[in-house]
Amino acid sequence: MTYWGSIAVMPKSGNFSVPDKPNDGPGKIPAVVTTAGDEKAPQPSKDSCVKVRVEVEVRGVLSYTDKAITVTARFPVFALWDDAKELPDAAATSYALDFARSKDLSELAKGVNGKEVVATGMSELRMVTPPARSGGGTGGGGSPHAFPAPTWSLQRTVLVTGLKSADK
Repeated sequence: MTYWGSIAVMPKSGNFSVPDKPNDGPGKIPAVVTTAGDEKAPQPSKDSCVKVRVEVEVRGVLSYTDKAITVTARFPVFALWDDAKELPDAAATSYALDFARSKDLSELAKGVNGKEVVATGMSELRMVTPPARSGGGTGGGGSPHAFPAPTWSLQRTVLVTGLKSADK
């Protein structure tokens, strides 16, 4: 199978095909999915989308204010060629906690304000890619321009399913 990017996602059903050319611009996914036997697949509405959600655990200091409830934690960075080697680039990152599905836990958050907690839940991964280069065509020597590979960005909002004190 040929694909462009770092992650290939296969549909559970239907036919999967990769076009002859990579994406035609930013935000275009270079794959076409049709259901079996369809000559022409129905066109989705402008509001249609796919959300990729992942389970997350954030261990850090909780801050409860009238404006937001957040947990601030280090986001460790590891070496590309040695993923066991943590780099000193870890930065403190704040994650907004969304208690829409667990209102009772938002009351618990008041009691642990300023303390270290473990928040669990779901966060969205978004495919991001740099804008396409202007000019198109081919690069020097007739070779095509390199197409930027998409990467994934973890959004900083956690849909909370669990919250507990990190006390040992």
